[in-house]
Amino acid sequence: MIKHNSLFLFLMLFSIYLQAQTIKTGVLVVGNTAAGASAAIQSARSGAKTTYLTQSLSVNPVFAEEDLPYLRNIRNHYLLKERKKTQATDSIIALKINLDQATSLIKNIADTVKNLNLNHNNVVDDIKKDGKGWEVKLKGGQKIKADVIVDATENLFLASILRIDVKKAVTIPINNENPFDSKLSRSGMATGYLELTNNERAIASIPPSALIPAGFENFVVVPKQIGQVKPERMELGQAAGTIAAYCAFFKTSTKAINIRVVQGELLAFDAVLIPYSDIDLKDPNFKAFQQLGLSGLMKSIVVKEGNINKIKFDTASTITAEELRAPMKEFYTRSQIWFADNKADTLTIGDVISLLMFTATRGEELKKEIEEGWKVSFKFNSIFDLNRNITRKEFGILADRYLQPFNVRVDPAGNLQR
Repeated sequence: MIKHNSLFLFLMLFSIYLQAQTIKTGVLVVGNTAAGASAAIQSARSGAKTTYLTQSLSVNPVFAEEDLPYLRNIRNHYLLKERKKTQATDSIIALKINLDQATSLIKNIADTVKNLNLNHNNVVDDIKKDGKGWEVKLKGGQKIKADVIVDATENLFLASILRIDVKKAVTIPINNENPFDSKLSRSGMATGYLELTNNERAIASIPPSALIPAGFENFVVVPKQIGQVKPERMELGQAAGTIAAYCAFFKTSTKAINIRVVQGELLAFDAVLIPYSDIDLKDPNFKAFQQLGLSGLMKSIVVKEGNINKIKFDTASTITAEELRAPMKEFYTRSQIWFADNKADTLTIGDVISLLMFTATRGEELKKEIEEGWKVSFKFNSIFDLNRNITRKEFGILADRYLQPFNVRVDPAGNLQR
């Protein structure tokens, strides 16, 4: 009887020991890289229980000049939160950030962000599927079970263990002329650069297919190069962290992500999914421009500045009925009756209000609402005049408010889903 009890006690203690050796988490981010840090921080900020396995002594990735815009955004995001408590001034927000400050900034954020568990001095030994999620074995014998894994290691080490040929498994169809003139850009999660001839570069939109290897569910990668496109790596890490957090939080898979929800989460944390060169980040309608561009209702234009093909919203230009007819038909078939009855070429403010009233089935109160909110709600500096030609900026902001094309779901290829 004593021997029996001793065996039982031993087995119970051994079981407890094994459980202590296993960490369970929603998202596991691996890699002491700039992209790994941004993925881990974003996953935690988006509400998922996140473990960041640095495989190093601490969070100390090597940053580059290309990372500074993201670092500035994340610093300002946290300063704005603190300003409510300490009344920090806008002059602090405007301060530049340099590479010497980058590591301490990210370490401070990683140490304090909710839902983030830092795991140092451990190295991945093996990885295998565990139901819908994954099990990672560390060299010290400990195991980590995760719903979703983000491989942000320098050379995608986890992907190599799984024998994923990343060059074939993640792809981006190339559009040299205007990457934001295709349906695929509607599902954009980050941006990068496409190297052209004569040392020229074009901005590229990066869809979710560039982060989710075909055939590997709930496994997200952050590659340094995607075909001919070099991603903005911390942006791509932020996108990877958001995708992973969405899957873990909603208990779903990478096959079933809601593109618009993921994009909306990215925009809520100051991501720039379309880098318009003519729209300031401080513009009160910045998010509206991003949403409208991602919807595809209004096309962006490409302008060559130096050796870079930049993207512009073209805010000051007018807008014609002809350029709106086809995209409006795709979103709102009812609008075609309005276009058939109204033969105007360049649209006025009055024309657009009439179009909005007809398409959104609103009455005359809409006209009064727009007029009263022209300068206050919409922040327009121009004069409200029904007979004046409307600008692309004015139309875009009104369309985002009253037509809400961004709310129409899209699949990963950018096709509208109704």
